[in-house]
Amino acid sequence: MELPGYLLIALASVGAGAINAAAGGGTLITFPAMLAAGMSPLAANMTSSIGLLLGTVGGAWSYRAELRRQRRRFLANAPFAAVGGAIGAVLLLLTPSDAFTAIVPWLVLAAAVLFAAQPLVARQLGRSADDPFAVDSTGGWAAKAAFVGIGVYGSYFGAGIGVMMLAMLGLLIHDSLQHHNALKNVMAAVINGTGAVILAFSPLVHWGVVLVMLASSLVGGLAGGWLSRRVPSWALRVVVIAFALVVALSMLLT
Repeated sequence: MELPGYLLIALASVGAGAINAAAGGGTLITFPAMLAAGMSPLAANMTSSIGLLLGTVGGAWSYRAELRRQRRRFLANAPFAAVGGAIGAVLLLLTPSDAFTAIVPWLVLAAAVLFAAQPLVARQLGRSADDPFAVDSTGGWAAKAAFVGIGVYGSYFGAGIGVMMLAMLGLLIHDSLQHHNALKNVMAAVINGTGAVILAFSPLVHWGVVLVMLASSLVGGLAGGWLSRRVPSWALRVVVIAFALVVALSMLLT
């Protein structure tokens, strides 16, 4: 790969790290950039899954204050997210991604609708969607099953898992949007980390590109986490929904 290709991927990785920390969908930035740099679709998908890992960690680190009281919630759900991440990575190694990619925009659109409707659902249940003193809960078996499914999808393709998790957390766990975003970031790190361990054995992974992406996405993740913690919950909700719609429509039109 030529130097301009590395530079393009590095720039895309900064943006992807920031977007993943704030909402999710960074793969939709890195994936086209890697294709433009000359990588095959499957190699780009696997390399991106590993390369964006530190960006996810950076976003989680930015939200460490919101994570302090969520230890029980994390421990209850992380193993299920890891199982899903492992299954998705194995499926990616064994099967082509063309058929699965075709349904991705519809999944993202569905997540955006769920996320937009979440405050209305919460109100019907007599709960405030953005109460910072909400009672901690783990979400029960519904959340565990959802994390397995999101984990499978996240390791297999990954675009929009942040929006999907925010929609699911808003419906199943009573807490503020910022606390949901914090949990989303650390659970995404679990999914991506588990998948990365398995995908690392593939000969299609471009390790030079991985190193560039790890450094660039870490910068983006720290910056995106810092910014998203300083905007009002309603503004973050609008940004997440808008970005999800843009991602889904761009995939449908390409």
